[in-house]
Amino acid sequence: MFKRTLKRKTVCAGYGLHTGEFSRIVIHPGSERDSILFVKKVGNVLRYLPLRSSRVKSTMFATTIGNDDFTVLTVEHLLSALHGFGVDSAIIEVEGDEVPGGDGSASLFADAILDAGIFTLTAKKENILIETPLKVEHNTGYIEYSPASTLVIDGVIDFNHPRILRQHYTYHNSPEHFYSELAKARTFGFLKDYATMQSLGLAKGSSMENTVVLDEKEVMNADGLRFQDEFVRHKVLDMLGDLYTLGSPLKGHITSYKSGHALNHIFVNKIAALMEKKALSHQQALQPALVFTV
Repeated sequence: MFKRTLKRKTVCAGYGLHTGEFSRIVIHPGSERDSILFVKKVGNVLRYLPLRSSRVKSTMFATTIGNDDFTVLTVEHLLSALHGFGVDSAIIEVEGDEVPGGDGSASLFADAILDAGIFTLTAKKENILIETPLKVEHNTGYIEYSPASTLVIDGVIDFNHPRILRQHYTYHNSPEHFYSELAKARTFGFLKDYATMQSLGLAKGSSMENTVVLDEKEVMNADGLRFQDEFVRHKVLDMLGDLYTLGSPLKGHITSYKSGHALNHIFVNKIAALMEKKALSHQQALQPALVFTV
């Protein structure tokens, strides 16, 4: 019912999954008036980047947000942790160009948030609820939405790989469920795609320490998987983070089939457009009618 922030600031540092460069973020507590705000020192001036779907600049293998002042790569795992723990007021100070990758899951951020502690504010949450069902499609995937009192994500993936194939996982958004069932699911990739990603300037920080790597038949990581369905869980983790680019938590039942960052962003943009249309209609309804006297 009420907005949540952190009790104290917390720091996450490490190397980016795509840039391979060292970066650091400091998550500061927010106030009743704040939402999720990214801050970076550009030259000698602090620049600000409020979290909005319109700030998504790229969805190629990760979600990148930005404005004219700066960009931040690979925000989805951080945002999934904030969304999972219900933190909707925070100021995120960024040092570097990419959010630290940690072990390729959201554990780095989940542990930092738990260590800082959660503080409940007096302002009410600004939940998003769309009153009508909708569906968006992209390539061979789709996302369906129907109204619900909580956020539930039914994730389905289908890969032509003997170690993955078709997997289904249902996630009910709550701090407990997020930490125990979702946060530890790592990103994954195929060895055959590695050279292509490198040529695009991506995956420079990827290794078997932070990515589940598959050859043509098996998982190559010596420690194996954390969950038998770790692949679909990570896809749901990504979606949870991408949904938070709306700037506020969404309520509803989502069925996601073969989703990725591009499809997630199409869906988020659809929700944002409906919100804008609803707000405009409400604003027009409050305006007094014009009366002409002849």
